[in-house]
Amino acid sequence: MIIDLASFAFGCNLEEGTGTPPWGTALGQQKPDYVFTHDGFEELLVGMVYNAVPLKQVCLPIGRGGNIVSGLEETNIQLASVFHNVFVNGKKINKPFMMILYKEDSASHSGRRHLKYSPKICYRQKDGYVCTNEDFLNEVHQTFELANDACWFIYKIDLSRQTELHFSAIFVNKQHSVTYSNSRIRKQTWQQLVKQDTIKQTNI
Repeated sequence: MIIDLASFAFGCNLEEGTGTPPWGTALGQQKPDYVFTHDGFEELLVGMVYNAVPLKQVCLPIGRGGNIVSGLEETNIQLASVFHNVFVNGKKINKPFMMILYKEDSASHSGRRHLKYSPKICYRQKDGYVCTNEDFLNEVHQTFELANDACWFIYKIDLSRQTELHFSAIFVNKQHSVTYSNSRIRKQTWQQLVKQDTIKQTNI
């Protein structure tokens, strides 16, 4: 499933605008029902159901302030899933990753669902150990030898055999952050990188 470009990105600065990632992709934009229309989400949803965990074991940031709430406190969390077999560009990452299906209740988009994948999503295991998506991302940095401010982004999330989560990532610069004039220039540049990567994967 192709996710919103720049919604899962790191080490990117804009001269105009904030460039802060939204950490999520809307799964339907058609009012008033906001039915799922995002290509490829059906398979991912099956995997999320298969890897679902009790909402009481999950917490995530909500709103612009990033207030952390538990799955039981936030009634708009409809599904929480933890994947233990996760790969980035084919390489196994030895940390779990959490995703959440969230129902928006804003006045302008009430009922719209989002796939959420914030670094701050956390999961408390039965033994009391708490893991976060940030732990996963730190492991990605080690695996691919990325600097702390490296510029990279994920543009696609796929599922294999219901238990394997596969991320397609592009490493724009492994050594330092990259600054773009504005979001339009960044979008054009990254779309070209995605196109090139897609062609490369097709020819493998």
